[in-house]
Amino acid sequence: MLFSYIRTAFRSLVKNKTFSVLNILGLALGMACCMIIFQYVTYEKSYDKFHTDYQDIYRVQYNYYQNGNTIFECAAAVPAVGRDMKDNFPEVLEFARAFPISGLISQGDVSYREEKLQIADPSWLTLFDWGMVEGNPETALEGPNKAVISKRAATKYFGNENPMGKTIRWNSSWINEDFIVTGIIENVPSNSHIKFDILLSYQTLVDATDNEAEVAWGWYDFNTYVKLAKGTDPIAFNKKYDEHLHKIRGNMFAERNNRQEFPLQAMTDIHLKSKLLQESEPEENGDAQSVYFLGILAVFILIIAWVNYINLASSQSMERAKEVGVRKVMGAMKGQLVWQFIIESIIVNLVAAFISVGLVSLSLPYFNQLTNAPLSLALIFNSGNWLLVIGVFLAGAFLSSLYPAFVLSSFRPIVTLKGKMTTSHKGIFLRKSLVTFQFLASVFLISGTFIVYKQLQYLKQRDLGFEMAETLVLQGPGYVAVDSLYRGTMLNFKNQVLHHPNVEAFTTSSNVPGDEIFWTNGAKRAEAPNTDFKTIYNVEVDYDYFPSFEIDVVAGRNFDRSHATDVENVMLNEAATRFLGFENAEDAVGKRITHSGRDKLVVGVVDNYNQMSLKNDVAPILYWLNAASREFIAIKFDGIQAKQLLGELESDWDAFFPGNPMDYFYLDTFFNRQYEKDNQFGTVFSVFSVLAIVVSCLGLFGLSAFSTIQRTKEIGIRKVLGASISSILMLLSREYLILILVAIALGVPLTFFVMNGWLESFAYRTSIGWVVFGLSAIIVIVVALVTVSYQTLKSARRNPSNTLRYE
Repeated sequence: MLFSYIRTAFRSLVKNKTFSVLNILGLALGMACCMIIFQYVTYEKSYDKFHTDYQDIYRVQYNYYQNGNTIFECAAAVPAVGRDMKDNFPEVLEFARAFPISGLISQGDVSYREEKLQIADPSWLTLFDWGMVEGNPETALEGPNKAVISKRAATKYFGNENPMGKTIRWNSSWINEDFIVTGIIENVPSNSHIKFDILLSYQTLVDATDNEAEVAWGWYDFNTYVKLAKGTDPIAFNKKYDEHLHKIRGNMFAERNNRQEFPLQAMTDIHLKSKLLQESEPEENGDAQSVYFLGILAVFILIIAWVNYINLASSQSMERAKEVGVRKVMGAMKGQLVWQFIIESIIVNLVAAFISVGLVSLSLPYFNQLTNAPLSLALIFNSGNWLLVIGVFLAGAFLSSLYPAFVLSSFRPIVTLKGKMTTSHKGIFLRKSLVTFQFLASVFLISGTFIVYKQLQYLKQRDLGFEMAETLVLQGPGYVAVDSLYRGTMLNFKNQVLHHPNVEAFTTSSNVPGDEIFWTNGAKRAEAPNTDFKTIYNVEVDYDYFPSFEIDVVAGRNFDRSHATDVENVMLNEAATRFLGFENAEDAVGKRITHSGRDKLVVGVVDNYNQMSLKNDVAPILYWLNAASREFIAIKFDGIQAKQLLGELESDWDAFFPGNPMDYFYLDTFFNRQYEKDNQFGTVFSVFSVLAIVVSCLGLFGLSAFSTIQRTKEIGIRKVLGASISSILMLLSREYLILILVAIALGVPLTFFVMNGWLESFAYRTSIGWVVFGLSAIIVIVVALVTVSYQTLKSARRNPSNTLRYE
């Protein structure tokens, strides 16, 4: 019986080639899009789950309050908190800290500036599963001057040699020492929110800071993680620790009118849901909202494909009515007919599934380039996902076949064989509802794409308050042979570079726009009580920083070489003047503030330029003067290719800073990296929105073709009676136009609600505007009518003498 069902199903598919192809192609495209998006969503949600005990590992967050107000929420905690939790709470089984830092690592003649360098506790290798290749994870980081490196770093510094027992050297302004390689680990997986290639032992930092890296409660640069005993409620633990913290530090909180909190954050929430200061990899952080959007899009596309199948299958009911009648007369039961049509649906879905796998295989390399995600078919067919994929496939095939199967199997033989079969009102209503859903989805996807594009363009085009074009930024040298001569060496290098005819400006600073500021101190108006201290961000700049970046001084003056006392003075941005209680920028100039234990004169206030992306509000910043900062060197150039300038600068760099590799980046690229995830989301959303609309059009094309065939005789009669082609087009398109208008009326408020929620994640956002919805409506109407009109026009142009002989 099953073989008979399958054979009959294939005969039916071959007989109705056009509809079979449209069904299979629509389903294949829908499944392929859904599979690709599902893989991406699965990958984004897989972050940090490769650790054995990931469900019990939490990151210690640091929230700081001043005068009852939240000053910041930070991903990096203080060094004392981890050990305090471990020593006082049995629920904490283990803790581990890591101090992220960049530095110059050398081995013989090979030297690189390492950005992914961590100074880590010994427990860093036992709390997490980094995949130890060589060495003992229990002892590899015990004691000072030990190093554990990744396989990638081993190849980079030692080539084919075994690095175990050999040394690497860390050169910096405060530590210049050799480290013995005591372990090798696998390269950190791409789906880890923590990235590093080299681990240095924590005791080295403890010794270099006179134990401050062990006991400090104010130095918050330490990524701290704890492992809780199974069954521990993290919320209840947070409450217990708050009470404990108030007991041991409550007097200090009262004295300074501040407060600290260290809530636990689930490690699996970090990649998609955490937007704190000092995130481990801020430019790589995912966005849960974008991932959910894409997940909804995948479901939309698959539902649209299934809707196409239901529409086309049910619209063919008139064609297959006689087949059903004959089968019933021959003794077929209703249940047998139902299974016949269900198996037919499963075969169509199965063929489409095989085609979709091929489409996914072909398109994945391009999708990976687009998203920088290492996706492969293995991700979707691994032991945890393949059952879900098969389940979704079978459920879709079964559910999408139920309505057509029961409709077709319910026909009365006597009616169908006499040719008196008519389409039921319920069937018409269902098809209209499904088509309206497709149009609604199209309105949502097109409008959403326009809004995403509009927001991204707004981010790129909005005035940031500084000029970043044609700016080459060099990373400051890791070390100089005689550190006390650094200032003079840097100033001599600056004079040399400024002699290049195409160099317009040269400035050094501790941060450049786009670089997150980690350095904070307490500050208050000089006359205010000590309880008014507020945490403010600090940036070191030289005399040329603000002119170089064309940042406006809105009150007072810039740091000036003719004012020798400026080394003790400060400047603020406008946000800092309000933060410290001044009425405006002019009010702050000439006033004194207390900062770092000393009174300082405010000599100028600069405009509120955007230090970070437009997702963030402008932070209050205080500027110190340092004529030769060590972190960044920004060089403005004009009339020359950047590569040519780099070639000319390299010899000067080597002459002044021998042994330091010249690492650089372009400021516009560096700043815009903050929008990389948003750009990826916009592109992916746009591509799959177009594909969803294509799938909708395939179904609409088939539906209109069948509708036109049914009305062929009517078209011929109308032409004989004098109807024009345009009037026939309007007659046959009017039904779809009404459905489109209904879909637009429903889709516009839905899109506004959803996309307005997405825009709220940006501190600076574009307006949605009615133009977006008007343009989307026009596109949907045009695309739908073009799709419908092709078959209508083809039939309307036929000779009436031929059409009247039809049927």
